[in-house]
Amino acid sequence: MSTMSRLMSAEFIKLRRSPALRLIWLLPVLFLALDFMFTGHFALGIKELSPEVKPLLLAAPIKSVGGLWAGLFHPLLIALLPALLFRPEHRFGLWKHLHTLPVSRRGLFLAKVFMLLIAFGVVLAMVEVSLWAEWTLMARIHPLIAFPFPWIPIAKVMAWSFLGSLPLLALYLWLADRINNPAVPIMFGLVGLILTIAMGGKESVPMWRRDLIPWVLPYTCAQLSIEDPNAKQAVHEAAAQYQEYEPKITPLPKVDKPRKIRVVLYNSLVPEPPTPTWVLATFSLSAWAVLLGLGVIESGRNRM
Repeated sequence: MSTMSRLMSAEFIKLRRSPALRLIWLLPVLFLALDFMFTGHFALGIKELSPEVKPLLLAAPIKSVGGLWAGLFHPLLIALLPALLFRPEHRFGLWKHLHTLPVSRRGLFLAKVFMLLIAFGVVLAMVEVSLWAEWTLMARIHPLIAFPFPWIPIAKVMAWSFLGSLPLLALYLWLADRINNPAVPIMFGLVGLILTIAMGGKESVPMWRRDLIPWVLPYTCAQLSIEDPNAKQAVHEAAAQYQEYEPKITPLPKVDKPRKIRVVLYNSLVPEPPTPTWVLATFSLSAWAVLLGLGVIESGRNRM
């Protein structure tokens, strides 16, 4: 049995008695409860499946995952899970004992990295399976809303949101290892949630200036992976009620020469194209590699 497999076995044992395990099943349960409140009542109240209602019904699970999960519960999971994985070592002062073992300090950190990725993937899989169970149960109660569950589109949203979360996961894991206080990464997570709500529907020129903000990146990746226009969100759901009251006026900039008016009108009225997905993926993987490398290097410090 290799050293890393032993470290992973120890991490699984610590996970069984850690608040992180409760977080893994609690967030999907809360997501299902809110999804039923926002979407389930609408679906169960359908009396006739008209051509206008059917596309909205088919897109409801995808929209719920891309908006409610990616916009609210996903940022909370990113902020809380790394801090809770390091909680046993910080709380009980196990670092002196761990560093007396014939195991490298960086090996301990890498075991936490693998544990974080596994737990994160398990949560996302639980969300999709539990959402399928919810819609299957509602279809048995109300057969009119029975339709094939969109496994592939939802899995695509989950995969892209996971990819967009990699920079923040590396950053929060580094902070959780370095700082003996779980409130610090949680505070950064709340700041990231506010940024996601505030900038989720804000346009920028060019769009990559907004999309490549690490706290906004998971939500952006989730929305860009959605192909159904009925499931996309133009603005974060928490800010939609304020967006509706904003005047739909596009101010035109001043021009020096009359012949530039046509170009100015086009650039002002035509929406800015979204950031290409390859740019998002490249930035996410590059930032993940840099932050993870810094975390691995810094984890070898002397804690005594």
